[in-house]
Amino acid sequence: MAEPTRAVAVLGFGRSGQAVLEFLLRREPGTPLLLFNDDAIAADDERRLGFERRGVRFLTGAGRFAELAALAGGGRVIMSPGFDGRAPRFAALRAGGAEVISEIEFAFRQVRARVIAVTGSNGKSTTVSLVQHLLAHAGVPSRLAGNIGVPLIAEVEAVADGSWVVLELSSFQLEEIVRFRPEVAALLNITPDHLDRYPSLEAYAEAKLNLFRNQGPGDWMVLNADDPRLADAGRLGRGRPLWFSSSGPLGPGRAGAGLEAGGVALELGQGRERVSLEGNPLRGLHNLENIMAAALACRAAGLDAGAIAAGLPSFRGLAHRMESAGRVGGVEFINDSKATNVDAALKSITSIDGDLVVILGGKDKGGDFRSLLEPLRQRARRVLLLGKAAPVLADQLQGLGERLALVHDLAEAVASGYAELRAAGGTVLLAPACASFDMFANFEQRGEVFKEEVRRLRQREGEHG
Repeated sequence: MAEPTRAVAVLGFGRSGQAVLEFLLRREPGTPLLLFNDDAIAADDERRLGFERRGVRFLTGAGRFAELAALAGGGRVIMSPGFDGRAPRFAALRAGGAEVISEIEFAFRQVRARVIAVTGSNGKSTTVSLVQHLLAHAGVPSRLAGNIGVPLIAEVEAVADGSWVVLELSSFQLEEIVRFRPEVAALLNITPDHLDRYPSLEAYAEAKLNLFRNQGPGDWMVLNADDPRLADAGRLGRGRPLWFSSSGPLGPGRAGAGLEAGGVALELGQGRERVSLEGNPLRGLHNLENIMAAALACRAAGLDAGAIAAGLPSFRGLAHRMESAGRVGGVEFINDSKATNVDAALKSITSIDGDLVVILGGKDKGGDFRSLLEPLRQRARRVLLLGKAAPVLADQLQGLGERLALVHDLAEAVASGYAELRAAGGTVLLAPACASFDMFANFEQRGEVFKEEVRRLRQREGEHG
């Protein structure tokens, strides 16, 4: 008598979880499917009802995890990134024989594509979007997925065998991988982030370094030569290292990319090549690092320097990443809502010249804001603090004295920043250094609200455009 088919449990009812359910319903009809979510999902939720009509059983509420473990014992458990697989409850689940994997691991097992994967504390979205743009401009078939908003499992059936998949990956997505192996893997930087989830910076870094865990000698590792945590390529993995640096020459024997007047110099052991930066649409030193990383990834994937240079000018920067929100009189407003940690905010602040007002605050992720003190002292006329992190920011930045001011919301921040700079001109920069979840659904909503407040200010001032 044949054994009954074991249930597959999907954890999380966000984009990843729903995409996994859709895939399993199409590709594994007849397999019992469970959906577990820590938070309640209303019984009349249309999405829930749709899946229940197709046979998915829902278990909602943290108290039902033991029931999940009993039902999924010995089977597959596919986790969305919001779940922390290091929690004790998952140890018990594994002890019962369950295989616990991430959505990225599950999706990787379904594709026969070549993979370029990018992680890092900052710059991931811009870099993967640029890689995808450069490949597409050169006519190379590719798909963009991962942390940038489209789960890889949702793209599996659209990916042709042998084509490229470009993935943005967070530390959360890299925690539960087993066989995931990118042919080209880029780690842009490691700076303090998500310390509300990880017990230490070292633990956070180890999750990032999983990117290289399964690579072999024929694969590529794109690494930031200026990051001391990435200095020992041999310790990181077995792939061939390609280095990029914005601080100076790479040094003898190191293949990679460096800056030169008006361009990027590439050296991959086959002679020196040059990528012109004429028409470069991205501002700031940190974006030059992103360009170098993207260029190396594309070069490793087979593009030549000419194709990379030809594609760069037509790239358009991403929304909420050093995005112009418009001008009112002589004041420019910059939306960098994606600057959700201290290092990202620091890079944004130091990329702007002239009179500056900075808007900081949101949900504190355990970062140390004191590294912003000196750059703000040198550059900012005013620093506006909002959200739950405002008291912590005020305490750690108290050396700024009267330049600090508390504001209730982005409407007040936009109006106050404009009033400060109206006479002389300058820049109002939203670079929160914090998550958005205290006041907004996500950083995108925060950025849209900021842009809307700038539009309203422009209307009040009688300007158009």
